[in-house]
Amino acid sequence: MNRGLILLLFMVQLMVSGCGSQSEPARQERPVLHIAAAANLSYVIDELTGLFRTRFPQYASADIRVTKASSGSLTAQIRNNAPYDLFLAANTAYPEALYKDSLSVGEPVVYAEGVPVLVYSKTLDASRGIGFLTDDEVSRIAIAQPELAPYGQAAVDIMRNAEVYDRVVSKLVYGSSVTQTFQHAVTAVDAAFIAKSLLYGDTGNEVKKNGLLVMEFSPDEYQTDLLRQAMVLLDGENRLAADFFDFIRGFEAREVFKEYGYRVE
Repeated sequence: MNRGLILLLFMVQLMVSGCGSQSEPARQERPVLHIAAAANLSYVIDELTGLFRTRFPQYASADIRVTKASSGSLTAQIRNNAPYDLFLAANTAYPEALYKDSLSVGEPVVYAEGVPVLVYSKTLDASRGIGFLTDDEVSRIAIAQPELAPYGQAAVDIMRNAEVYDRVVSKLVYGSSVTQTFQHAVTAVDAAFIAKSLLYGDTGNEVKKNGLLVMEFSPDEYQTDLLRQAMVLLDGENRLAADFFDFIRGFEAREVFKEYGYRVE
């Protein structure tokens, strides 16, 4: 066999091997899940995705991406064709609106109920309850935008119920989400209404480090229905999204939510 033929056969073999290696990544492509999560889920969502990977080994290396923002902002993004597969909201209203407009796969499912709390400087006297917000020592109070974040509306309800809202409305500082509201609490305001779930993880450490105290409220001080958190599936073709959706409805996920300060039926 002459040299030319040998060289030609060698080059053909290289080309065939190259084609095989290029097709291999396509066969091993990782499944992708893009979750739109309400800001109050900032810490619990990491716990949930980690547990999910453990319980479903086939998804151990899956590409799970989480975008956290206010429920209103995420809803607007979904309406503008953001590529989310699953939406975990801070209330039922936003998911229901998406369902009614045929932008979700199936009806919303409630997965937990959020709990609002007030964090405030330990230098303030809160012995008489939420009425202390009217004191001159309190100049700025942070809440999430009520029209975007259900926790913001819950804060308004609590203040109205205590008959202090009209007296403190000029003190209010608005955050685009409940997590931004907490950042205000440690940097620029005297008190802030946030989600109890944010007292865990890094935010909880910030509470202690900055000498903040926490005030909780009974369910009759606000509309609990506003904080019944629901989720909807957005991509019915994504098997990973469907499995995660079912996982969030299960016993183990419910126990995690309880550990992070949520109420679960």
